[in-house]
Amino acid sequence: MKRRLYFIAAITSPIISLYGSSPFYIFEKVTLLEFLTLNFGLSASIFISWLIQIYTLEKYPLLNHFWRFIITYLLSLFFRLVIFLVSKVLDIAIPPINIEDSHIAYPIFTSFAVNGVIMVIADSIVKSFKKNEAEKLVQELKLQNSEAQKQILMQQLHPHFLFNSLSVLKSLIKENPDDAEDYTIKLSEFLRYSVEAHKQEIISLEKELFFVKDYIELQKVRFDNAFQYEISIPSEALEYKVPVLALQTLVENIFKHNYFTEKNPIHFSISVQNDILTVTNQKVSIKLTEKTSTGLENLKKRYELILGKNIEVINQENSFSVSIYLIKP
Repeated sequence: MKRRLYFIAAITSPIISLYGSSPFYIFEKVTLLEFLTLNFGLSASIFISWLIQIYTLEKYPLLNHFWRFIITYLLSLFFRLVIFLVSKVLDIAIPPINIEDSHIAYPIFTSFAVNGVIMVIADSIVKSFKKNEAEKLVQELKLQNSEAQKQILMQQLHPHFLFNSLSVLKSLIKENPDDAEDYTIKLSEFLRYSVEAHKQEIISLEKELFFVKDYIELQKVRFDNAFQYEISIPSEALEYKVPVLALQTLVENIFKHNYFTEKNPIHFSISVQNDILTVTNQKVSIKLTEKTSTGLENLKKRYELILGKNIEVINQENSFSVSIYLIKP
């Protein structure tokens, strides 16, 4: 910000000076040499006023506008009067000739006006800088919050899922070693993806879907024919992106919050239409021990932080669906 203030000071000083001194030359009150001398002197005077404003802003940022204006105005006027007195002592003629001798109010009012213009410009630059900094800070906080929500999802995923998966794997090792080997491969791929997920904020739907299919296949080993599902996603939609673990969270909620068996199976679907991904499941008996929906709440917050949009939740008597926006590549 300080560098920008100096840059604006260097540009505006000669411009304001030119605006103030031009009438004297246009109406032939001064010669060209006197005009150039006047313009140089005013530019230096205005630049000094800028330096006073910058110094005051840096050293006394909490000073209110009224007192800052008074202090900077008096200092600017003081420096201008010093230059005037020095010129008198050294007998240097400062154009416009004798104007300050004839009109003592001239330096007072011109310093007042110039100081006011400089203060308005300086304040606008400071406000713009603070606004940009605040926006950057808000964005950083949003990203940090989004990352925290993602970490919560991952921490929520691992304990329950690993416990159940290892229990299934233990049974398979005893009953069917070949199936146990396939199960171990799928489990390792699933865990590898979930571990690497923290490195990314969004991911292609194709990769997320591949991860979710592994998750569903692992659950298939555990629940067998207790659920059926269908996926209807056009190939062109696979290039779209979603927040990492978004689809997995929606599918995981189906298994966490419903009680189903082979006699009372559950059905769910994953579909994409009009750039919106929807996961819908048939509602069966709710697990009384798992009424919380932390994963879905975290996903709502992440979508709001990343896209500034809400996800759509439709909770009907016999079905439950969640729709999320896809991110165009």
